[in-house]
Amino acid sequence: MKPANNFFQLLINARLATLLCCSLLVSCGGPVTTAGIGGTGISYGTVTGFGSIIVNGNHLDDDTAIVTLDGNPGAGLHGGLKQGMVVKVSGTFSGNTGTAESIEYRDNLEGPVCDAPPSIDGIRILRVLGQTVILDATTIVENATIDSINAADILEVSGLPDHLERIHASFIEVKNSAPMEVEVKGLVDTVNIGTNVLTINQLEVNFNSALIDDNIPGRILKVGQFIEVKGQATDFTCGGGGAKDTLIATRVELEPEGAGAIPDGVNAEIEGFVTNIDQLPNSFMIGNRQVDITGSPRFIPEGFGFIDIVVGAKIEAEGTTSTNGVLIATKISFRENVRLESDVASGDNSSFKLEGFPNIDITTNSATDDFGITITQGLHIRVRGIEGPNNTVLATRIDDKTGSTEIFLQGPVDDISGANVTILGVTVNTNLIPDNFPDPDPNFQDIDEIGISSATFLGLVEPGTLVKFKGDLLSGVPPIIWDEAELEDD
Repeated sequence: MKPANNFFQLLINARLATLLCCSLLVSCGGPVTTAGIGGTGISYGTVTGFGSIIVNGNHLDDDTAIVTLDGNPGAGLHGGLKQGMVVKVSGTFSGNTGTAESIEYRDNLEGPVCDAPPSIDGIRILRVLGQTVILDATTIVENATIDSINAADILEVSGLPDHLERIHASFIEVKNSAPMEVEVKGLVDTVNIGTNVLTINQLEVNFNSALIDDNIPGRILKVGQFIEVKGQATDFTCGGGGAKDTLIATRVELEPEGAGAIPDGVNAEIEGFVTNIDQLPNSFMIGNRQVDITGSPRFIPEGFGFIDIVVGAKIEAEGTTSTNGVLIATKISFRENVRLESDVASGDNSSFKLEGFPNIDITTNSATDDFGITITQGLHIRVRGIEGPNNTVLATRIDDKTGSTEIFLQGPVDDISGANVTILGVTVNTNLIPDNFPDPDPNFQDIDEIGISSATFLGLVEPGTLVKFKGDLLSGVPPIIWDEAELEDD
């Protein structure tokens, strides 16, 4: 069992650290670099969209990719992959595009829900096979909603673990029928060789009659091994009254943790939660991966820096692997790439909409920094947040910008058709933005804030590209006059 911890307070503390950074930081990193890795590489993270497959902002042609789902060949459209699944992609990369050669998906667990308390501030915490599973506005749930999941429902869960091994679910499928077999992957916490019982968080596993795979040295189970345990559904029992859930295992084998082994010298992108900062300012851990930051990597978004690397922060690190798979980072991206600013159109502090963005639903939770602002119609605010499914945004910070008429729309591009660029369901006609290139104060800029023509800008934009539009709200209501477009590094 991991140490007890107040989840909501942890998130609040992480955001307070970010706020402190913004007020104290003088420099936010090293030299500017273009987005994406180059050459042969690996990208480990969440599938955020299709057309091609989109992972970590990369649009990768997967037409010829070999897809495996928990070791089995994939089939059908995109090999059976779905938005929200955490995958490891190997292929060739050029900026934010490339070709996937292989895509590997491994779920975290599949089994029944033992404990399903209601949501608190939009966050729901379930116990499944003895594991803590956290759901929020960014979780994609298939065949149900976050709040309709009940105890005894059978879930397949994919997500990223935090420092307490709680799974932050990005994809959940509620199964329509009970499985013959349940499975869970995780770190061994304790092993009793005398009774042939081990524990993974709140799951107690009896492996007395299990087949111990020969990929486990000497077939001897030890604390700290990352394993997969399988068993018959009929041999699983939910623990009550604080007791552990129990499973009689039929098979136990070693599993790669996180992105698994990555050869030296390979370009890589790793998404995950910060799990250890003991070695700062030299390095820190994302999941089980050490990230070396002695080379002064660039920090994204602007204004973030070393002080924002706190336990519990969700980060993507990009760079090249060295000895023992250590990632030598050239860029650190924090997963808060949505920025919106406008007048409040409707709603309150729990959920609201902004003028000019009728398709975007913005929600908050107990980790949102709103600085005591009361959300009311007409208030001019700026929102920083995380993109969720179906044009939703989970706000991480809300600032009062009373007196301003400025409007912002920043996020990954959903679609581009001619001069029309769509972000979070909002379409901007870039033909209406004056092309004043090469004016010293250009209206179109690349990621290095260098002026470019509108044609060059549109040639660089594709689905997934991070773009920011600036403009003004006429008389506090639509229409919007857009006057600036910038490419942003993600």
